[in-house]
Formats: sequence, C-alpha cells, structure tokens
Amino acid sequence: MKKNDVFTFTAPNGAEVQAVCVDKVGFNVYLRTATTNWLCYAQNRLFLCLEKEDTFTQEMTIEYCAKVLVDYAILPDYDALLEDYQHKLDKADDYADKTL
Repeated sequence: MKKNDVFTFTAPNGAEVQAVCVDKVGFNVYLRTATTNWLCYAQNRLFLCLEKEDTFTQEMTIEYCAKVLVDYAILPDYDALLEDYQHKLDKADDYADKTL
C-alpha cells in the first residue's frame, strides 16, 4: 500500500469496509514477517491498520487494529477519495451487468 490508496478490509463484525491510507506510521521486521502500521480513515474514524507481509512467500494481509484514534472525524478530501472509489466500483458493476 501507499499513501492515499483506497482498500477494502473485513472488520471484526464481518462487514467489508472501504478505507483510505492516510500515512505510514511504523515499520517492523521480525523473523519472516514485515509489518507496516498505517493510519487509515473510514466511516468518519481515524484508526490503525496493520499490513503484514511474509518475506519468504511475499503473501500480504491487511488487518484492522482495534485502536481507533479519532471518532467523528470529518476529512472531506478523504471522503471524496472514498466516494470516487465507490463510484468506480458501481460503474464496474453496471458494465459487468450489461455484458451478460
């Protein structure tokens, strides 16, 4: 991931959530796992996500960290990125329906 990337992850309650990477806030390598801590924004919250990469297999996973830093945050630029991403997904679904 990189700054301003929009991604989808599964929240602890099972819901799929679209979020934006705001900034990288930490990086750690231990044995075979490289872990990057990202400050993310979704659903009017700033929170931490962990991106874990197995340095041997190059397999990457994104995990929600239960650490919410700010509730009720309104960040219009990031809301616009999320809206554009959702709009692109909707267009792709519309196009897929028409090709059947």
